[in-house]
Amino acid sequence: MKRSWSIYNSGSGFSNANTGPGVQHNNNAAGPQYNNCNFHGSPCSVTDQEREKQEKDQQCLKHLRLTDPRDDKVRIERTKGGLLQDSYRWVLNNADFQQWRDDLQHRLLWIKGDPGKGKTMLLCGIINELDQGDTANARHCNVAYFFCQATDSRINNGTAVLRGLIYLLIDQQPSILSHVQSEYNRAGEDLFKDVNTWDALSRIFTNILRDPSFRTTYLVIDALDECVTIDLPQLLDLIAQ
Repeated sequence: MKRSWSIYNSGSGFSNANTGPGVQHNNNAAGPQYNNCNFHGSPCSVTDQEREKQEKDQQCLKHLRLTDPRDDKVRIERTKGGLLQDSYRWVLNNADFQQWRDDLQHRLLWIKGDPGKGKTMLLCGIINELDQGDTANARHCNVAYFFCQATDSRINNGTAVLRGLIYLLIDQQPSILSHVQSEYNRAGEDLFKDVNTWDALSRIFTNILRDPSFRTTYLVIDALDECVTIDLPQLLDLIAQ
């Protein structure tokens, strides 16, 4: 239940009363004044508070960002000669894919094949369809993805996967930043780089998925076999949950 508080200046102190809609400011006696000022008597404004919050949010996102998976996708498509629609559109008519996309009870689709068979470009095409096609428009859903690469230490571990997914999810649904910010306010940048980072991020990720306001979301992870660090089993367990 939402509550509106009225604040009365009652001498040398103040009292709070839940009196209904609106906020009232009375300055009829000595003591701290609450009409457009803070406890120190200096002017304050919602704009300043909003600016401070924005700066804190941007700092948190800056430290969270290890890579932008959208840039990785562009780079991969460019280095592989571009994405051809005919190379992936066949999967849109595949029964297993359609069941995964449309049936919320079937939440996991595993695509496997030998190296060099085009799995990464297939996933790039699937991401495009989910992100830009009728599915995204009709359901107003989130689409987050990550591309693992064994030769790049930034993106070859489970912690990096979570950081990339969370980064994209926040970009699409900014309200969920609060799940990261609450932990970041206590730990600062160490939240993303100390020995407990996996445990903290997996907890944050789980809380995001359980958020009642969280929209329908598609998560795509490419090249799990190139996730070469010891946290791969933990990542697989998290995916399977």
